[in-house]
Amino acid sequence: MLGHDEIVKLMGAGVVSGATEENVGQVSVDTTTKGFYGQDGELRERCTLSPGDSVMVAAVECIDLPDDVACRVILRNSRIREGLTLDAPLYFPTHKTRVFFRVTNVSANSIGLDTSNGIAALTFERVDGGIGSPYRGAFVDELSYRDLASYTDVYAGDVTKAERAADRAENVEKRAYSVVMTLMAVFVSVFTLVNVNLMSAFGGADPGTIVVMNLSAVGCLLAMFSVITVVLKHMGASMSGSSLPTLLVAASAAAFVAAVAVAFV
Repeated sequence: MLGHDEIVKLMGAGVVSGATEENVGQVSVDTTTKGFYGQDGELRERCTLSPGDSVMVAAVECIDLPDDVACRVILRNSRIREGLTLDAPLYFPTHKTRVFFRVTNVSANSIGLDTSNGIAALTFERVDGGIGSPYRGAFVDELSYRDLASYTDVYAGDVTKAERAADRAENVEKRAYSVVMTLMAVFVSVFTLVNVNLMSAFGGADPGTIVVMNLSAVGCLLAMFSVITVVLKHMGASMSGSSLPTLLVAASAAAFVAAVAVAFV
């Protein structure tokens, strides 16, 4: 790892541009924040990270590494204690780019960021031996942030696969809710009908009253099932038929009408 004097020499040689000597420490140089890239790709001077949120950060500093020096981006100690984490690549020898990195809020509180306060620092390492060939990655000469969507490589396919996996997980969750709610409704239905008939039998109710109570219970249960199907459809769960809620409401109404008819016959 290179120390203060060697870093200053790199700055003088144009390996690091945009940095000032006053930001050079014992083994690193602090970066200055140029801006923050939101999901819309626009560069902003400030942003607020809610817990779990991430943002891409562009530094003022640019690097043009020789074939014997690599560069790392590290998070400042004060930012670690604030609740941020940092993700950045190892910049290979011969890589020319502006310094970009991603920060994530892993704390329980919102964190405000702006260009007046630095976030990261750069360290440099001497590479022993030859590197084989110059860096020819997709992100070479990246002075303005290019989102992943700008590339047609294998990573775009990975993003699509991740989105599909998320959709499948969401569908599994919806089906699980559907099964749980259906089982609960069936359990309540069986328990209610058994309870109604036992209470009627032990209470000495006449057959007509028992029929009325059963029809009323069935009407209530069908109404409950119709509400459940509406909720499941709203959640996006697959249903066997789009007219099922209507049929259940009609059956519920028929049960109540039959109960009233039996009661007054």
